[in-house]
Amino acid sequence: MGLSAEGVAKIEELHELLARQTQIRDRWNMEELWGYLASLIAFVSSFKGEREGKAKELLARIILTEPSLVIFPVANVSWEGPPRRIGKKNIIGCLDDSFIEATKGLGGRAELHADEVAKYVNGLQHRMPRVGFAALVPGQRGLARAQAKRNLKLLVELTMLLIVDKSERNLWSLRGDTNRPGVRGITLDRKAIEEGLRISGDQVELYSSPLVIDALGNRGGVLWLGENPVPLEDLLRSDKIRGAVEECLTQRHSFLRRLHVAARWFADSYWASAQDDAALAAGVALDALLGSRAGLPGRAMKERYALLESDPRMRSKRAKEYEEIYSVRSLVAHGGESRKLSEGLYVRDMQESVTWTAWRVLEAHSTFSISSEKEYESLFEDIRWGTREWPWREHDEE
Repeated sequence: MGLSAEGVAKIEELHELLARQTQIRDRWNMEELWGYLASLIAFVSSFKGEREGKAKELLARIILTEPSLVIFPVANVSWEGPPRRIGKKNIIGCLDDSFIEATKGLGGRAELHADEVAKYVNGLQHRMPRVGFAALVPGQRGLARAQAKRNLKLLVELTMLLIVDKSERNLWSLRGDTNRPGVRGITLDRKAIEEGLRISGDQVELYSSPLVIDALGNRGGVLWLGENPVPLEDLLRSDKIRGAVEECLTQRHSFLRRLHVAARWFADSYWASAQDDAALAAGVALDALLGSRAGLPGRAMKERYALLESDPRMRSKRAKEYEEIYSVRSLVAHGGESRKLSEGLYVRDMQESVTWTAWRVLEAHSTFSISSEKEYESLFEDIRWGTREWPWREHDEE
């Protein structure tokens, strides 16, 4: 049935009224909500019973909502042990009976609909092994999916940002995003694709063998982009890493949102294949950790970077370190080519500096009880004037 102009106007009026409420915006995608309201009005118009009561009942479903449960398989993550609860409302682990039981422990819809969870998990047809993610989120329908996806993304990105010994764990940046984790099906699981193509005999699709005729002959070699899944379970075994990730995820203080932004840009840097792209993203990640909403000149950013160092004797070195990073980032941002990017793996040094800064910001949060941007700004002023100082240790732990 079609809606009259008057009917559309009523929907617009109701939609505008609901959109003013924070709890509605937190729970619904506004574009989707318009469609649900249109369906509601159309249904009530053709309802044979008492229409006003039915309209109130259906509208209450939209306004008075409980958190949604979202579960999906994850691509490019390895997990072998039992599932783990991360933060208050997230579960990650192998999609098996233990995952189903752990999800039930989230409560709410996860507990009420345990049978549906089991049916979904057992009905998945993705190749083994299957790693899954479950989240209870405030959003409904499309917004719920987006929020759960964001939770997974943050979990992975914060973990990668905070790992300090990446090379020792055989984690290498600048190899592209072939193994970047994501929602499986939307993000292709590299190992599953490799296995499927090998079985079908189409493994030629996994590599490139170009013809190159040059001074040394006419062979171009073989180019292969294959990375192992991110060993997220292993990385989260560390109490220190897991505690820091959970602290950032739960967002008890808005101040920690700068870690979210930094982690996103750090991930773009880590999974980049071009060094200039990686350098630019790493520079933005550093800005997110050090900067101010009002904007700061380079000199002030350099000073903040240096003052995060607990050992005063090392601050001059940190300042020079930041100058080099800023110089490379600025040159790339303005279309130039930095010699440092062609000399060795300077980008990985930049990424290590971002990780160091992230840990120092977290240390500031815990040592000085920083919970707001104003307190963060005051901290640097106090350290600069000597009215506050880091607890001195001869060797800071990373």
